[in-house]
Order: sequence, then structure tokens, then C-alpha cells
Amino acid sequence: MPGLFSQEAAFCPDCSSFEAARRSVAGMGAQASELSPFQDEPPQMASGSVGKAGYLRLDFRHDEARGRTVLADMERRAPLLAQKALYWEESQPGMACVIVIASSGCVVQGDRLALDVNAGPASCALVTTQSAAKVHSMDHSYAAQIQRFCLGEGAYLEYMPDPLILHRRSRYLQDSFVTLPASASFVYGELLVPGRRWHHEEELFGFDIYSAGLNVSRPGGKEGDILFEERLVLEPDDMDFRNVGVMGAFEVLGSVYAFVPERHTASLKNAVGSEVSGELAWGASVLPNGAGLALRVLGHDVGKVRGKMREFHSLVRKAVLGRPLPPEFLWR
Repeated sequence: MPGLFSQEAAFCPDCSSFEAARRSVAGMGAQASELSPFQDEPPQMASGSVGKAGYLRLDFRHDEARGRTVLADMERRAPLLAQKALYWEESQPGMACVIVIASSGCVVQGDRLALDVNAGPASCALVTTQSAAKVHSMDHSYAAQIQRFCLGEGAYLEYMPDPLILHRRSRYLQDSFVTLPASASFVYGELLVPGRRWHHEEELFGFDIYSAGLNVSRPGGKEGDILFEERLVLEPDDMDFRNVGVMGAFEVLGSVYAFVPERHTASLKNAVGSEVSGELAWGASVLPNGAGLALRVLGHDVGKVRGKMREFHSLVRKAVLGRPLPPEFLWR
């Protein structure tokens, strides 16, 4: 599709402006064969119309004079918003912290969203969300989000959003693209909740489809610069995820990707270990081409899965920045 990808990299979408991101996210569903049954348009509001085409671009840079990272530029379109950078990380006083806000309060059919985060050389930033993202039930079409994270030399970026809750009959497509040099570090978390457990007897694993792709590459724009790609497609109608060898008795899936310099990989993998118990199952895998590590956590309780993810997050923070995470806020 002409205009879908940037000139910098043939495999990386252009999200540098609202219009460019709008074109990129519009082509996602057309290229995903698993979304072919859900191409009908909602009768209420067209997909990607005003208020349904959200866009947020965050540009971080290290300010030598202030001795900290600043949010140098931002562009936003509702329902995606953000406020100014705050500095609440006591162990990293120069880290810029930004909360992404969804003004609609949920994700609904026809939503087309784009998040573009750029961390300049030597910058240090944390991006998170105000609350869980609730993907509502759908009768037509689907919801889609594209995410792009570009890091400069020596940059350190964390994107740790709150859980994604898939309501009954929801359809969600997400593609994430990461570009970073070997000297940069990026911590990326995902916490997937397959329904509101006590809402309805058909709610748990009652969503139609969840499709999430991840592409990680070095700067340069050539196919050979891709470190790895993966796609997770969940279709409960075609598979019982509670079977042994899939998720078993567990319901909540957490993932943390640590794209860090290769010298940290072995020590982090040894530190996190692996275990299967009645409450949690977790383990870390080394990613190909020196990209880093991926932690997978299964559990029954969101809080316990999130706690294990946070433990790994803290290990990565200590390995790369020298200090672990500070104690979590009481209201989290």
C-alpha cells in the first residue's frame, strides 16, 4: 500500500505525524488475514472517524543543562492524550515519567489508535497508562492500535502499561515496532486479561480474536537489521486455551521484554529463573540475535502476575541503571 511505510525502513510504519499514523493503522487490518471476517463497518460511526482515530507522539531528549530527560515535543489527538512529564522515580531523579490517558475510557469497535514514542540519545524515560484498557464487546469491525518506539544511542526507555482486558465478543489488533541501537535499552510490558471473570458465564475467554505482532530491529532500514519478529494470535473459538500445554488452569498472561545490551543477558536470565506452582508459572527466554530477554508469566490473579513482572522489571533496571525499582505506590 503506497504511503504505508516510512522511507527510513521498508518494514517500519511511518507514525511521525497524525496523518501518517492514520494511514498506517488503516492498513493494518487489511493486511491481517485473521481479521478478514471482521471487515464490516459499524453503522453508527465509521472506523477511524473523528474521536476514533487517536494519536499520541512523545519525543524525549536529555537536557544537559537541567541534568534530566525532558518531554521536548508532543502531538496528540483524542482519545489519546498525555500530560507533562513528571519526576516521581526516587531512584532515578532524571527519568521523565509520562502517563498516557484515554479520554474515551475504553476501546470500542472502529477505534484506530497510534502511539509513537521517540527517546533521543542518552535520554531516560518511563511511559505508562492511567488505568487498564478495556476492549468492549463488538458487533461490527474491530479495534486496532499501532505502536512505534524509536531509541537513540545510550537511551533507556520503559513502556509498562496497565492491563488490557478483553471483553466478551471483542476483537483487537495491535502491531508494535521497536528500533534501537545495541547501546540502548527498552523494557516493554504487556498484561493480558481474557475477560471480566465474574461478569458473565461466557465472559472468560469469550473474546473473538486477539492478534498482537512485535517487530524489533536495529537502525538502518534494511531487512537484515531485523532482530526478531513474533505474532500472537488468540482465537478462543478455534482452541481451548485451558488445555494442558497451552495455559492449563491459568487465565492471565503477562510478558516483559527486556531489549538490553548483550552483556546483561546471561546474568538476568540466571537471576529470574523459572518455576511452576499452583498460583504462577514463569520463565525467561533469550531472544535471537542478541536482542535481550523475554519473560512470560501465567497466573490466576492479576496482582500476582503483575508482581512477578515487576520483579523482573526491577532486575533489568538495576542491571542497566544501577538501582532497582523503588517501592510501588500504595494505591497501585
